[in-house]
Amino acid sequence: MLQLLERARRHVGQWRVDDVQQTARIETLESELAEVSDILDDEWLTTPLPWDRLVEVSQRWSLETQELIVALLLEPHGRLIDGLAGCMSSPITPKLDPASTVTTLREQLTSNFGWAIDIDFSATSEACQFWYVSEEKLEPRLGARYEEPGADLEMPLDIGRRVQDLATALDSTPASRSVAAFLAAHPEHRLAALRVQTGARFPYSEIHDNLIGEGCLPIDMLRAKLSFFGASKFDPKSDRWTRITLYQGAPLFDDIAAPAPGFDADDWWLPTLESS
Repeated sequence: MLQLLERARRHVGQWRVDDVQQTARIETLESELAEVSDILDDEWLTTPLPWDRLVEVSQRWSLETQELIVALLLEPHGRLIDGLAGCMSSPITPKLDPASTVTTLREQLTSNFGWAIDIDFSATSEACQFWYVSEEKLEPRLGARYEEPGADLEMPLDIGRRVQDLATALDSTPASRSVAAFLAAHPEHRLAALRVQTGARFPYSEIHDNLIGEGCLPIDMLRAKLSFFGASKFDPKSDRWTRITLYQGAPLFDDIAAPAPGFDADDWWLPTLESS
């Protein structure tokens, strides 16, 4: 664990980008990893539940540091977690529960979508963007609602706004009414109701953010997606695309066919330039 932490610190020290915001995040990450290194002394490591306590104390640090600590804690325990890789996708197709009641739907909305209720969508800044599919490449694109045409082709990614509208409609509906009856009268809320019911079963199924507000940066969602492919050293070139590093430190065919003494083909997590 301590060896991997030291390697991670060297790796982060070699992560340099031009983007001002990401540079600031990296500098914060370097500083906080030094704090992590300081607290992982003999007393910390020999007191019960050191990893649990480390995750708990990490809440005081930045998201970059919190995520790296989680990855760091997983790495030494391959025998425990490798089998979970097959569980990272879901074969389940979301389906409405029409027999549920308005009361239950409202409770699910309040429990899991409070972040959406608190957004003021009447403010221009909170609804200034819209998502659409490009005709040329059939890929998601982001437009400026009040500056560009095309908002009539908007994709239904304004989940927060739709859930907020659903909440308003539920407030004027009898509590004992079924979801089926409610949606028969208000079919425009079908998607929002489906997302709310899905969120009640799968807490990680929704991005808890306003995807049409000015604060939405597609680069953050892209980075999350790319991280599943093993991407590292993200180098943003705008708020919509990034350069990445893939396979740094990965073994070559010769390394696997005729490994050097002590060589471990699986040990290339966050490699440094000296060891790659």
